[in-house]
Amino acid sequence: MGSVYEHFIEYNKKNIYPFHMPGHKRIPQNVFHGVHPYQVDYTEIDDFDNLHEPEEMYRESMDKMKKFYHTKETFYLVNGSTSGIMASIAAVCDLGDSIIIGRNCHKSVYKAIELLGLRPIYIYPDIEKENGMVVNISTDKIKEVVDKYPEAKAVLLVSPTYEGMTMDIRMIAQITKDKKIPLIVDEAHGAHFSFGDDFPESAINLGADIVIQSMHKTMPALTQTALLHVCTEAVKISKMRDCIDYFETTSPSYVLAASIDDAFEFGIQHKDQFHQYYQRLSELKIKWKQLKNLYIADVDDPGKIIISTSKTDMTGKQLYDILLKKYDLQMEMAQETYCLAMTSICDTKEGFERLSEALSEIDGSVETCLKNTDFFDGKIENKVRFTPYEAKRYPQKEVLLEESAGKICGDYVYLYPPGIPFLVPGEVINDLCIQKIREYMKKSLNIKGLICRDRIYIKILDR
Repeated sequence: MGSVYEHFIEYNKKNIYPFHMPGHKRIPQNVFHGVHPYQVDYTEIDDFDNLHEPEEMYRESMDKMKKFYHTKETFYLVNGSTSGIMASIAAVCDLGDSIIIGRNCHKSVYKAIELLGLRPIYIYPDIEKENGMVVNISTDKIKEVVDKYPEAKAVLLVSPTYEGMTMDIRMIAQITKDKKIPLIVDEAHGAHFSFGDDFPESAINLGADIVIQSMHKTMPALTQTALLHVCTEAVKISKMRDCIDYFETTSPSYVLAASIDDAFEFGIQHKDQFHQYYQRLSELKIKWKQLKNLYIADVDDPGKIIISTSKTDMTGKQLYDILLKKYDLQMEMAQETYCLAMTSICDTKEGFERLSEALSEIDGSVETCLKNTDFFDGKIENKVRFTPYEAKRYPQKEVLLEESAGKICGDYVYLYPPGIPFLVPGEVINDLCIQKIREYMKKSLNIKGLICRDRIYIKILDR
């Protein structure tokens, strides 16, 4: 295959269109205006600010962001939203504390919980039956859990989800404020919300205390860039800065930092283009209503295109593969009955036309089929024997998947993307989980956390 760089060059020669992150869609004029990254790969030399102690250019940019977002502080992140999520949890929780989280949280939340020895209290989201998508978590359910566990030091929720579903953050923020506990919102997929009135309102404006956004997912920024917003007095700025230092590299990339600033300025200067982007999406979705077998599922963020195969004889992974292999269209991810096209303001008319033509052709070649879609029910609570921290301290061994029922899981098991675990270290493996793992594997979905040799093994605690 050659070097990594050579692989990049060869891949770029192909005519594969990116319906996936990052949001700049590899269009050079939208990133540094064509300047080669090596030309701006600086370090902490004279006349250059320090991201960990911003006083000059970084401070000026962060102050501008604070004014735009109306936050107490906005931090650059060059270790992705992952570092922001972990820093946020560390800023509001001490070792061994309890934290309330949506079960559909990203794996970085679970890693922070494990690292800090926290006791997770899960709130299980509702599941949409047609495609198995996480819909939301009701405010009544959140209030019930917050009331039941007054010892919890924070609530952390995902809004929007990977597929573009949002929650009633304004109402949830009122619940957490009444209990005087911080609300952290993983808004990694919603960085574009603040730049267009046609999109859902950002959690920044809805009462959340801390909000983390990935600039690279839906904005024209380089991979690994994000922002952390401290929106209220619920956490001290100095405390958050210290916690960011735990998880942020001591050699932060100036290339990535400049990309954050460039994407932010792009958003401010081209707000009218976000409306045009929205109109383009709306026109396409009206056109796609003519599809007879495939259909586009309704979600809150119009930038997410969920192409459902739930009424056909095709799986989401099969559609994903056809779009790539036959039409050179790379989707973001595939699940059992849908695949996801992630769009951004940088998507081109030509790219959308290619997708539209491909869907029209595929729609005419598939057949309607009633499916028995018995999705993994995210509301079924796995029995918890140990916290992730405790579980990881036990010796582990491998057992055959079929022989693991009743045993305690030793590792995270999840579909990737999006990286939401359906088994967490310390939880009891049950027959339903084994059944669903087998179904996912049969449908060629990407499962992490298993050991695949001649047979399938899973890690359990050796105790």
